[in-house]
This record gives sequence, structure tokens and C-alpha cells, in this order.
Amino acid sequence: MDTWILRMVRNAAVRRVLAWGVVLALGVLLIAENTRYLNNFVRGPFQLGATELDAIRDVATTPRYFVRVAGSKAIDTAIREYTVHTSAGVETSRSVSGAYYALVVGNRFLIVRTAGDPPSVAEGPLAPFPPDLDSHLFDSKEMRAIRSRFYPFYVSSEAFRLAGYIAIAVALVLGFFLVKRAAPAWHHFREPASHALMRRMESWGDPLGVAVEAEREFHAPRYKGGNGWKVGEKYLLRSTFFTFDILRLTDLLWAYKKVTKHSINLIPTGKTYDAMLFCYGGSATISAREKRVEELLAFAAQRVPWAVIGHTAELATLFTKDVQSFAAAVEARRREFQDPTQPGNG
Repeated sequence: MDTWILRMVRNAAVRRVLAWGVVLALGVLLIAENTRYLNNFVRGPFQLGATELDAIRDVATTPRYFVRVAGSKAIDTAIREYTVHTSAGVETSRSVSGAYYALVVGNRFLIVRTAGDPPSVAEGPLAPFPPDLDSHLFDSKEMRAIRSRFYPFYVSSEAFRLAGYIAIAVALVLGFFLVKRAAPAWHHFREPASHALMRRMESWGDPLGVAVEAEREFHAPRYKGGNGWKVGEKYLLRSTFFTFDILRLTDLLWAYKKVTKHSINLIPTGKTYDAMLFCYGGSATISAREKRVEELLAFAAQRVPWAVIGHTAELATLFTKDVQSFAAAVEARRREFQDPTQPGNG
């Protein structure tokens, strides 16, 4: 039977599937746009000599640009890059972060940037001359006269594969979430009855009756809070763009007010308040103003008088470490409230 709850579960699953589809499409597009880099990442560095370097017309489009080039000797250009260290806007020291050498390859020169010793073999990505390097290197008549002997690109010492390793890490994380999140979303879209909410509702009674009541409370809730939560007479309902969930108020075990203090540079900037409600099958964190949170908790205490209301360190420890004992104590309180003739109820 296609109830309102099933439709809400399916709609949330559809949105999750579409979102993950967009992520997957963007990933494929990103790979397609970076096939040149991927080829060099996997197959490079390519061993190039003078003949291969001479054949490069545009370093920005040449297929093989992650290279290893051997030269006969390296000539110091005396051009340096410095890292300047400051304190309160005042320079305190500086250190050499890079040096430029002219590597002799055949009868031409290949500029190499390195942070180490003069290289006899250069390895790294080929890149166009930065404007400031060009102006410093050819700042004299003598250098301009032999400019044609210099390749119009240089070898950078940057970690070429770092971006690839980061991309692999991101892809692994996305792959993990694709399996963990997208696959269940697809399954819930195809079979919404398999959703955890539907299994939880099996003990709630007639599915159609529950759906009708839940829909009515969803559209006319007693309380509204943050994080997509609405509170009705019988149900806690949550609907966001990607999620849909329902908890039953009579399944409430524990509820309390959570106060979070906020500050910037140790200066208090305010507080936020949440009603924390823990039920069989799930929990609700409902953000609202303090007065509304207190009203909501008072309503919960009235509707579910056997639930534990309030927070102490002992309660938190028991709930975290032995939730079964916590639930057993709540069930004992429930029986007392529902059957006042039991011994010990006066």
C-alpha cells in the first residue's frame, strides 16, 4: 500500500540518489578534463633529451610534461627566491626557498628551479616562464643576445604527484560514501518498504492509520524546531531535503535541554538551545529558543511521564555504557504508570 510515509521515504531517497549522481557526474567530468595530468601522473616522468625538448611548441598543451632531463652541467643564474619571515608586520628573517640554474642540454639551456644543490638531472613538470623570472634572467644586453638558446619553459621543483595523491584520497572517501550512502539511497528508492523507519513501524499498528495520523501532525504540528523536526501529539517527525524520519513519543526514553555556549577569542557571544530526545529506534535534536525548548520538554514529560527528563552525568554514563539497563528502568516506570495497582504504587 502506497502511504504518505512511503512516498516521503521514496522522495527523500530520490533526492539523495540525484545528489550522488551529480557528484559522480562531476567526478567523471573532472577526470575527463584532466586526462593529460593523469597520463603524466601514471606514466611519468618521461625521459626527454634535446631532440624532444626542441620539438615542444607549446608547453601548456604538450602531452608529456612531467619529465626527467639529464644535462652536462648546471650553471648558477644567481636568481633566488626567498621566504620572508615577519612578526607584527616587521621582517625578522629570510631564507632561500628556491634557486634557478641553467642546465646545459646539447647546445641549449633549460632553466631548472630547485630547492637543493645544482642538478645534473632535472625532474618535475615543465611550465612557462613566469614574467618575473623572464625579466630577471634577461636583464642585460648579453643575456638578451643569447635568449634564443634558452628553452621558453623551465622545470619546476614542485611536487607534481601531490595533487594526484590528494585526488586519489578524495576519490577513495567519495567511493566509501558512495557505497555507504548512495547504495542504500538507491535501494530505498526502489524498495521504500525496506527503510529502517518502515521496519520500526511494524509494531505501531495499522500502517495506513499511522500514515494518516503522521501526515496530519506533519502539516499541523504542535511545535516546530530546527533541523527539520516537527512535534505532534503522537510523533516526532523530521523532513529535510535528504532525510525523512518518524519517532513515536511513547517510545521516549530520555529527554533533556542542551545548552551550548559560543565565544570568539574567549569572549562570550551567546548560547543556543536544543531539546535532546532519545527514543527506541533513534533520537531527535531539536533546536529552538530556550522557552520553546522548555515548553517542548514539558509537553514530552506530560505525554510520556515514565520517560527520564533532565540531565546528570550519571544518567549520561548509564545511557552511553548500558542503554539496555536504562531502557529496562524506563519500562519499569512505564508499567507503574500504566498499572497503578502494582505493589509499590501506594
